[in-house]
This record gives sequence, C-alpha cells and structure tokens, in this order.
Amino acid sequence: MTLLTVFVGIIAFSNLVLLIGLAVLAFSAKRLMDTSVRPLMDKVNALVDKVDDKTGKIMEIGEDTARKVSGSVVATSDTVEDAVVSPILGLSSLYAGISKAIETFRSTRTVSTES
Repeated sequence: MTLLTVFVGIIAFSNLVLLIGLAVLAFSAKRLMDTSVRPLMDKVNALVDKVDDKTGKIMEIGEDTARKVSGSVVATSDTVEDAVVSPILGLSSLYAGISKAIETFRSTRTVSTES
C-alpha cells in the first residue's frame, strides 16, 4: 500500500463518518420538529384563527356603530334644520317686507314732496 492509498482511505472513511453524522442530525431535526415545533405551530395557527374571528366581529360592530351614528347625525341635522331654518326664513321674509315698505314709503314721500 502506498501512502496515497492510505490518505484516500482516510478521506473516504472521514466522508462516511460525516455522512452518518449528517443523517443522524437530519433525523434528530425531524424528531425535534415533530415533537416541539409542530405543536407550537398548531397553537399559533389556532391563535391566528381566533384573532381573525375576533377581528371580523369587531369590524361588524364598527360598521353597525357607524351606521347608527350616521343615522343619528342625519336625524339631528334634519331636526336642527327644521328648528333653525324655518324661523330664519320667517325673519328674512319679515325683514324683506319691512325693507320694501320703507322703500315704498320713502319713494311716495319723495314723489309727494316734489309735487
């Protein structure tokens, strides 16, 4: 046997040991995944589902509340409009009538003083 053959044998043996080590490591990682990580992932998925359900319920409540508030705002706006606009229109009409009366009175007074 030559020295080269010995070194090639040692390298082959080292590679075989490394390959066996990697296989053991892969099987250990799979076992760890099945015993630790997978149950944790299941719990996380269940939690995410619960959060999703709660979020949907919160959105429904928010939409219902927005509809109710919008209806209340419209009703309040209509009430204020009825309560405020009507008297303002009456006062505006009264002012216009008084203004027209004063204008007519002044114009007839001016015509009668000129004659």
